Amino acid sequence: MIKILFDLLQFLYSALPLITCVTAFTLLSVLLSKSIKKYAIVYYIVLGLPFVMVAIPFIGRIFGVETFGFSRVPFLGGIIRDYIHAGTFGFPLLIIIMYMGALNPRISWVNKLMSIRKELSIISGFPIFTHSLIRVSNNFPKALKYFTHHDEYMETAKVVNETGAWISNFSFVLGIVLLIIFIPLWVTSFDSVRKRMGGVKWKKLQKWSYVLYALLFIHAVCIQVGGILNPRGGSGGGRAPVENIQNVRGQSAGTADYPSVKNKISANAEKDGRGQSAGAADIKINPRTKQYIHLISLVLIFGSYLYLRLRKRKKHQGQRI
Repeated sequence: MIKILFDLLQFLYSALPLITCVTAFTLLSVLLSKSIKKYAIVYYIVLGLPFVMVAIPFIGRIFGVETFGFSRVPFLGGIIRDYIHAGTFGFPLLIIIMYMGALNPRISWVNKLMSIRKELSIISGFPIFTHSLIRVSNNFPKALKYFTHHDEYMETAKVVNETGAWISNFSFVLGIVLLIIFIPLWVTSFDSVRKRMGGVKWKKLQKWSYVLYALLFIHAVCIQVGGILNPRGGSGGGRAPVENIQNVRGQSAGTADYPSVKNKISANAEKDGRGQSAGAADIKINPRTKQYIHLISLVLIFGSYLYLRLRKRKKHQGQRI
């Protein structure tokens, strides 16, 4: 039974990574709400370590010093890579924080989340800054080159669809805007900064969070759409962004001839040699299909948030009348 649940979780994470992570972190946040509130500093230190482990080699390379790459360490390396990708930690946490404002705080589990909203906001900063540290430094200069030195860019980049390349590079440039908006919102999550600002100024600044959520949606959608239209990447220098391309047996996501799910399951069962039926975790999904699923997930998540937010606002306006 445990194996079935574990296999199912693996499959859901593979097929619906964003929804799975949002659900998992919501459950964990509710269950650990008292612990997070009481031992917030411990959580900050533990969850801030992956950022430090990425920042140290990054800063070292800037000064020409090669340091140990923590991403090579088993298990820990996987966590660091997820921090860099942001889809596993940072993005889901921001979605949870976003949703809190659209839900009814009288519901017990929502109330528990609201009690640690500040702590979750601070925790989300570590994977977001880790993501920004690597992605911005790698992608922004190349993406900006697409708009400032277009002809030179096209000579070096592998572009199969220029519309897709435009959308992808626009999303990378937009990432800088997101970072600029996120930094003051994150810094003012700390009590010491918030008290110095005062309640009125703090509330005015927090309204920028709506702009952040809207741009976050555009950023995430553009990455997926750009990758679908231009599967070979088109990032300057011919290197495809991790978000836009995945490999299957060493082949490009845009050119690979994928076997059917049934054939993959049969092959795994034969390889096992014991005649056991393959579990959910053995089902392989075409990377292009994953992109479409992720795109639909984004529309569902942000669309439902907008609906809930507008409904809550309308309800409040009706109570004032």
